[in-house]
This record gives sequence, structure tokens and C-alpha cells, in this order.
Amino acid sequence: MTPTISDSNADAQRHLARTLVWHAALLSVLGLVSGFTTLFAKAPSAALSAHSIGLLEGAVLFGLAGAWRLIGVSGRKALIIKWTLLSGFYANWLGAQLASLWSARQMFVVSGTAMPGGAAPWMEWIVAVLLNLSVLAFVAFALILWQARAQR
Repeated sequence: MTPTISDSNADAQRHLARTLVWHAALLSVLGLVSGFTTLFAKAPSAALSAHSIGLLEGAVLFGLAGAWRLIGVSGRKALIIKWTLLSGFYANWLGAQLASLWSARQMFVVSGTAMPGGAAPWMEWIVAVLLNLSVLAFVAFALILWQARAQR
């Protein structure tokens, strides 16, 4: 039997879903490890945030991997969604984790006042850039919504 374009598309979607599962597991592990950093982090509340962020984002990726074939995205749009989502998720987790280790409190509007000071300006800048990069996840989900609307 000769492979068709739809077979190739199905293979690409399965591969992308497996990739999302792998990253979901990795983010979940990173989130679990972040839970242990509350013991030595300068800002334990931010470490707890990184823990929650890693676990929640891992769960979202597991769910998205399971629903990927229902979304019907392939080709370039699928790659854009994948990389914007993963970039935003990893940046968000890393920004929160670094903020906990450095006590970079500038981006923590609600809990930042309870965090001890001491982060250098360049540390605050790195955390701010990483946490602001999490907007890429919004871009990915906007593209998913756009694709889902087009499928109706």
C-alpha cells in the first residue's frame, strides 16, 4: 500500500503528540523538583509557585497531546503552536524558579512584598524577560482557538 498525504499528516500529528507528551513529563518532573527547592530557596513562596507552574503546565501539555488530533493542526501552523507553547511554558517555569533562588521580587506583584530583597538588577531583568516570555503561551492558545473555530 502506497502512503498517502493523509497518512503522512497522521504520522506528523502522532509525532507531535508524542513530543508534547515528552515535554509534559519533563515539565512535571521539573515542577516536582521545584517543590524540593522550597527548602533552600531565598524566596520559598516563589519556589512553591514554580512547583505549581511546572505541574500545571505539564498537565496542560498531557491534555493537549491527547486532544491534538481533534484540533486538526498540521504543517507550519502546528510547529508555530508547538514552539510558542513550549517556549512560553519553559520560560514561565524557569522565571519563577530563578526568582525563588535569587529572590527577584520585582515581577511578583502580589507576593513580592513578602519576599526578602537582595537580587541584583541583572537578576531581576532575567526573571522579568522570562516571565514576560510566557505570553507566548497565549499566542499558542489563540492559534489553537482560531484553528478550532475554523474546523467547525
